Amino acid sequence: MNHLIKKLTDLEPHLASKIKGQGHVIPRVCSVLERGQLGLQPTGKPLGSFLFLGPTGVGKTELTLEFSRYLFGENSVFRFDMSEFLHLDAVKLFMGDETGSPGRLGKVLAEHRQGVLLFDEIEKAHRLIWDLFLQMLDAARITLADHRTYDLSGFYIVCTSNIGSQQLLRPTRLPFATLERAVLAELHRFFRPELIGRFDEKIVFKPLSPDSQREIGQLAISEELARFRAQGFELTVSEPAVEFLVRRGIHKALGARAMKRTVQKFIGDAIWDALKSDAPLSGILAVCSTSDRLRISTPVEGSHFSSQSCLHRRVVALTKNAIYR
Repeated sequence: MNHLIKKLTDLEPHLASKIKGQGHVIPRVCSVLERGQLGLQPTGKPLGSFLFLGPTGVGKTELTLEFSRYLFGENSVFRFDMSEFLHLDAVKLFMGDETGSPGRLGKVLAEHRQGVLLFDEIEKAHRLIWDLFLQMLDAARITLADHRTYDLSGFYIVCTSNIGSQQLLRPTRLPFATLERAVLAELHRFFRPELIGRFDEKIVFKPLSPDSQREIGQLAISEELARFRAQGFELTVSEPAVEFLVRRGIHKALGARAMKRTVQKFIGDAIWDALKSDAPLSGILAVCSTSDRLRISTPVEGSHFSSQSCLHRRVVALTKNAIYR
């Protein structure tokens, strides 16, 4: 028990170090997770349930992946893209059928006893599947179309949705609390109240601010450098190159996903350029003066970036293994 309490005590700072720009979300999520892990949830319920709302790329899925990894280890999230189950003929793929097919959900529940069930973009699923969620969220046992009963008592249930995202992305000076109420009002217009009321927490994620995206950009650079270092590329990055990547990666609608893709593209392109020209694969990533690209310069060639190694060490030390999609 002491080990569990220590682990749960460390959960909130751990998640806060991984997920940026969503400080209001972490305590509410941890409260449910702590009750679930300590067995304080009502009997006959899943360990906990969440409905995460907000634009793409703000951390809804990443937070789920991170807390699942922390509590259960790797490969403990079972993810369903609910847009695949939009039409009636696809419902059987999810729920199974009377011929004995368990469907994708039944297959997961038959093979695993604990973890996190992640249902992305729940609003895109067929309405028959919404009815199934009434049962899933209210009890720890469900019966699917194959007439088998499955146990959910060892699972957290997470649904994500983009409902109301335009309210958050529209230019406005309104406080976030006002926007949050507008998103939740739109949610109630879309789903039946008995479904919404069954979630332990309904949380609206904020769009990422430029400052948060800048921080995420630095984290993404650090991760890419570490990944390539493991492959034998000894790279640091100049401060102008950091600014170059951050400026191109900031995207209001796509959030951290756009930032990560930008970092991966430009650093990967620089390594490919070096490979093609048989240039050194270790050095300083600098902005190319003749094109909209990065290039690898030798330490002597890039000596005017002497402060960068300190910047790189600082970024790595502060942000190692962070998540930022």
